[in-house]
Amino acid sequence: MGTKDTIGAFIQVIIFLPFIIFLIYLFSKYGGEKLQSLQNGRYMKILDRMPLSKDNAILITKIGEKGYLISSAQGRVEILRELDENEIKKIEEDKNLNTNPNFKEVITKLKFKKEDK
Repeated sequence: MGTKDTIGAFIQVIIFLPFIIFLIYLFSKYGGEKLQSLQNGRYMKILDRMPLSKDNAILITKIGEKGYLISSAQGRVEILRELDENEIKKIEEDKNLNTNPNFKEVITKLKFKKEDK
């Protein structure tokens, strides 16, 4: 590989990197909302999901006006407890506040994580 090839590859990276970063920004801003709307049904919503392992997760769901803490493990789904209205409202408010972090906030968080290591 000659010097011309190396310089050409470097120029391509410089040209296409901002374009790729811009596409990532667009998909994270607008694509996430669309995926969330596809995931949520008309009467059922998954408000939060925490994977515990490859096959196990804990979910907070809202079915109609009721909320549930659910365990999903290896093909089994089990209701752990019913959540009251106040808990569901608080979770939904917190979710609405944190669903659309702007690109600058994400980069700042990543920077701080990197500095902590």
